[in-house]
Amino acid sequence: MAVQIVSDPGPGPGINPGSGQGVYAALLDLDKSSPKPAPAQRDDEAFSALAGFAQTVSAGTKAAKAAEEKTARPRQAEDATYSELAEFAQRVGAKRPVSQEPRLKLAEADNAVDALKDFLRQNGTPAPVTPPAPVAPARGKSAGPPVDATFVGQKVCVTCHAVYAESFSKTLMGRIGKTQPGKFACENCHGPGSLHVKLGGGRGVGGIISFRTDDLSRSVQENNAICLTCHEKGQRTYWSGSTHEVRNVACSNCHTVMKNVSQKLNLKTVYEPPTCFQCHKEKLAQTARSSHMPLREGKMVCSDCHNPHGTANEALLWTATINDTCYKCHAEKRGPFLFEHAPVRANCLNCHDAHGSINEFMLKISRPRLCAECHGFGHALTAGPNSYQIMGRGCMNCHTQIHGTNDPSGPLLHR
Repeated sequence: MAVQIVSDPGPGPGINPGSGQGVYAALLDLDKSSPKPAPAQRDDEAFSALAGFAQTVSAGTKAAKAAEEKTARPRQAEDATYSELAEFAQRVGAKRPVSQEPRLKLAEADNAVDALKDFLRQNGTPAPVTPPAPVAPARGKSAGPPVDATFVGQKVCVTCHAVYAESFSKTLMGRIGKTQPGKFACENCHGPGSLHVKLGGGRGVGGIISFRTDDLSRSVQENNAICLTCHEKGQRTYWSGSTHEVRNVACSNCHTVMKNVSQKLNLKTVYEPPTCFQCHKEKLAQTARSSHMPLREGKMVCSDCHNPHGTANEALLWTATINDTCYKCHAEKRGPFLFEHAPVRANCLNCHDAHGSINEFMLKISRPRLCAECHGFGHALTAGPNSYQIMGRGCMNCHTQIHGTNDPSGPLLHR
């Protein structure tokens, strides 16, 4: 690497045109221009002279690069210049150690200016380290030390919360608590209440645990973990990682523990589907269509097909496949059949919309257009509105056994 750091003695632009003697002369001029101070003051001013020189050279970096392209000095002259600079720093009284590896440091720099800056940085006082700014606590997370409280017993809670205790005693857990005292005590879920009592009560006072949706002092996962201490097995086995758990659905979004609203499951609504329809508005609209599952009539509920607490199957289904779910009620469609209809065997949803449709039999689209999705040729399906399939309202006038048949004459799913 050849770097030009000494100004040209000719008329061209240099670092110190007045002296015209290069780096060493410029530093000597800076040293001689001021009266001789005290030794300690001289050390600081000598080092300040080096820093000032670095700023002067930085300002003329572009001119130095232009000079590099025109002229290039041998590496020996470059090393000699750097050695003179180091000797000068020692001679003027800088007590800071000077690097003994100038070639290595110079080789790591792109030019002489960077090399000089590295020299000053290594021998100067390190810059003060600014401590990182404190990070605000995340929304919905606990933002303080744990409250040091102790258990006071259920009788103390009842002195203020008699109404809640009375309504809770009528629920399933409340009735179990009467036969097994202490199993469903207040502090089992709401935490120790000694500090809450000492401070006079109130929402969230004394570190008491609240399950309200507008309480941002605790995360949904923290509140759900309290419920899962008892309800983690059985139908809740797959809750961790399920769709509802990942989307921060709280147990209290669906269940009301402190009073009886539904006949079972402690739901927030009297009937199960409205609890699900709090979020699944599109399914509510589908159940209102002319062809629908009998949810409105009360003959089935959402949990007959889905497990809201998570499963290992798609769409939170209880069964491994969609067809197995449908076969729980439509067993006559299961088979096996001697002659099968391939789309039916693959997935019932190829033809049907399970939550409701404006077409008969909950079909995705009306016949014969549904059949034409696969059977687009033959029988003049493309002959226009006057074809007998269109006028006759469907292919099932002849092909009636579309779910499969065992009749020897049924390769085409005829009668």
